[in-house]
Amino acid sequence: MRLFIIVVLLGLAVWKYLQPGLGIGETLRTHRKLFFTYGVLTLWIVVEALLFADDTAAVLKEFWGQWIRSGITGLIGFLVAALLVRRLPHRGGPLLATALMLTLALQVGLHDLDTLWRWWDEGSLPFQETRITQNRAGLSFVTNLLMALLSAEAMSRLLYRRSYMPIHWAWLLLLVGLCFFATYVLGTRYGTMGFLALLISCAIVALIAKRREINLALLVGAAAVVLAGIGAFGWSAMKSDQRWLSFAETVPIALDTEHQRAWRDDAQPLPLMANGSPVDHSAYMRFAWGKEAFLAIGRDPFGVGYGRNAFGTAMLRIHEDYASSKHCHSGVLNFAVGAGIPGLLLWLGFLGILAVNGWRSFFRDENPAGLLLLFVVSGFFMRSIVDGNFQDHMFEQFMFLAMLFNALALESQRTE
Repeated sequence: MRLFIIVVLLGLAVWKYLQPGLGIGETLRTHRKLFFTYGVLTLWIVVEALLFADDTAAVLKEFWGQWIRSGITGLIGFLVAALLVRRLPHRGGPLLATALMLTLALQVGLHDLDTLWRWWDEGSLPFQETRITQNRAGLSFVTNLLMALLSAEAMSRLLYRRSYMPIHWAWLLLLVGLCFFATYVLGTRYGTMGFLALLISCAIVALIAKRREINLALLVGAAAVVLAGIGAFGWSAMKSDQRWLSFAETVPIALDTEHQRAWRDDAQPLPLMANGSPVDHSAYMRFAWGKEAFLAIGRDPFGVGYGRNAFGTAMLRIHEDYASSKHCHSGVLNFAVGAGIPGLLLWLGFLGILAVNGWRSFFRDENPAGLLLLFVVSGFFMRSIVDGNFQDHMFEQFMFLAMLFNALALESQRTE
């Protein structure tokens, strides 16, 4: 069903965009570096599958199901944004951003209302639970995206006194509160880390934008308040999740992959800590798989073939008895294992172009869409270091939003 919707949307977007007078040639020239980098990366994934993959057919199937489909959603986002800006030069971008914000807010709001209802009905807070999405990680990703949109809007209003989305301050603050509550009760450690990193990024953005106007005393005072608030939220989130207590002892055990087998065989028991308790499963597996992913990249610098299961393919080349996760739970590492170092460099180049476009649009042109783009790109990249968001709907969602805000950031310059 998702594929059917994607194809229909692409057909409609292309049909509308190819109509006379919309300047498709000018648009392509404006974004030529971005499209060229993505095109070269796409070509490399195909060539690498033909030359280095153990099962070329399986890699090409993944290539279609993951890479091409996410590329199509990105193209849809780009075309829709570019078309709307041309049709409605001064209102199209804000209306589109607002529609996306409300779509994300509906999901987060439903989760928060359901959590509060269960708290009142059951008498205890349903911590680390959700009935709105299939798992907490997916909803955490949505919450971080929503917070990125809200943060960019707030920064634009505070720094440049310029609203982008037509939403009152009171509603904006309410939605920010919903994001804080959802992040706390979902209790996804890496989602919380991304949330805190976004708040720190907001402080850095403010410092850069107002560096010539802020005196030292004001800077120190503001920094103290911001850091205290972030620290308090981070501390409460850590105290509410007992897994953090065993984190420090788990990491060195996890990195000893030569003498531990639990990371590569689900049937093996977890190692024990000094107190006799098992290590934290999530942290142990992520760090062990992460180390082995780095080693796999060194052994096969040109990759083993693109796909969600690239890490598993690399492990089976070394350990014939490997019987654990085929994904290392780091999106960027799994991609590097599959597409190799050339693929990773091209992907970083693609993200870099998006980030530079967002930076210039916001800090040079004071366009809020630029900061939206910058937050979406940086947030996805940081999350991809510790989470497997480089696949399925999360990857499609990122490509759609990144290409959409990239178009809003650059296209709007020619319509003002």
